[in-house]
Formats: sequence, C-alpha cells, structure tokens
Amino acid sequence: MRRPFGHEEALRLLSHADRGRIGGLVAPISFATCWYVATTHHGVDPRPLFETLETTCELVPMNRAALRRALEAEEVVDFEDIYLAEAGSEAGAEAILTRNEQDFADGPLTPHRPETFLSMLQR
Repeated sequence: MRRPFGHEEALRLLSHADRGRIGGLVAPISFATCWYVATTHHGVDPRPLFETLETTCELVPMNRAALRRALEAEEVVDFEDIYLAEAGSEAGAEAILTRNEQDFADGPLTPHRPETFLSMLQR
C-alpha cells in the first residue's frame, strides 16, 4: 500500500522550484488527477495549489511526439505513466518525482521518490 502523499515534501519541492534551485515541470493530466483526488477523497479545493504550480512550474506539452513514443512502447503496464515520462523527456526533463518508481524504471526519465530527491538536494 502506498504511503499517503507528503504535503510537506510537495511544499519543499515547490519552494526549491520557486527559488530556481530545480526546474519544475508539470503535465496537464496531473492537474486533472490532482483535482479528482483533492475533491473526491479529501474534500479540498485545489485551485490555490494550481495557481502556485501555474506560476512556479512550466506546463509540459503532451504532444503528438510523446504520444507516438508512448503508443510504440513495447510493454504497456500503465499508459498514463508512459505518456507522462515521454512528455517529460520531450520537454527536457531528466527525472520524474513519483511514489511509484517501479513504473518508471525502464523509461526515459530517472524516477525518484520526493523524499529521496529532497535528500539529494541537501547534499
């Protein structure tokens, strides 16, 4: 079972992005997923967070090239994950922050758990 998402970790990562210490990229589909989780499971309006993300992070285009590469993937366990990774790669990302590292292990981005990535930033 997944550990609950760490809001503290998210805020620390956003702070690093806001200060220019890391580049922040977010995919449009992530907004839809966050909206669903926030409103359905937590009864929270995510718009304040989205406004912060919109000003702090770059929006990754989920374009035709990324879609084509995702469709051509040999093994599709989770199509959304493959599409996200390909879109991130197309946008110049090197890593993806996820609680689900195993689903991104064979993709074009290096997966890191948020807490692990924050520890790396402290070095």
